[in-house]
Amino acid sequence: MNATVAQHPEIKPRHMSMPFEQLETPYFFDNNALLSAFFAALSSTFPAGEGEFIDSVRLYREKVSSEKLKQEIRGFIGQEGHHSRQHERVNEILRDLGFDAVALDKDLGSYIKRHVHPRSDKFRLAMTVCMEHLTAILAEHLLTYPETLDKLAEPVQDLLYWHAVEEIEHKSVAFDTFMSIEGDQKYLRWCQVYATLFFFHRIGWYTVKLLWWQKKMPSWREVKGFWRFMTGPKGMFTGVIKNYMDWFKKGFHPWDHENSELIERWKSEFYREEQDLAVQKAKARAAEKQAATA
Repeated sequence: MNATVAQHPEIKPRHMSMPFEQLETPYFFDNNALLSAFFAALSSTFPAGEGEFIDSVRLYREKVSSEKLKQEIRGFIGQEGHHSRQHERVNEILRDLGFDAVALDKDLGSYIKRHVHPRSDKFRLAMTVCMEHLTAILAEHLLTYPETLDKLAEPVQDLLYWHAVEEIEHKSVAFDTFMSIEGDQKYLRWCQVYATLFFFHRIGWYTVKLLWWQKKMPSWREVKGFWRFMTGPKGMFTGVIKNYMDWFKKGFHPWDHENSELIERWKSEFYREEQDLAVQKAKARAAEKQAATA
């Protein structure tokens, strides 16, 4: 079945909340300052970045004729909004521990306002489409090889697994929105080069800034651990190269990477009911009702 007309997974926002207050050190990944700074830098980009993703899709929402796609856009906006709020929470905890991810979030927000908002609607949505491809292939990697995060603090593990599964669920929404209105896949291929360079530059610079602010020089052990995590047999970057390059194939669609089984894996292996705010609120209401009738 053609990916563009296939039945996509349901895009259902989940109201999750992780116990980030359990974090006791900014070096929350294997006591490795470099790995921890990298993931803190990554987290710092999500509130402002996903806010721009939402805004860029909203620019096109009224132009979309498909009711199914409109419904998927609503789910996309809901999921990205919840991601932003949870990353804001962990960023505040990291700031208090010594990694000021909040300052970096503000820096990115200022950059987007100055350099992205003045650009065309087409460019803004195309950048979202490209960034969504990057997050989707990273999400697939993390849920395929979750053991690579074994030495990451548990609340941050839970955050990344939840974020990853929802990135997979909505990975084609921005793409389908762009193609339904603009239909210019050649433009998307060009934008992906720009988006990738921007991603590496921004995350690399933010990682350095976090370490600089702490006056922390990573040890040789930390550098080797970081390099192994990124480029080893299940490396975070080496593991996504093939999926990344598929973007440049003529006629590519995000669901050409059929990985909906990872959604079920998250539900069975990584979902925590105690972190699901909707479930906890329902239980509280039921308990109140039972107490009232006792």
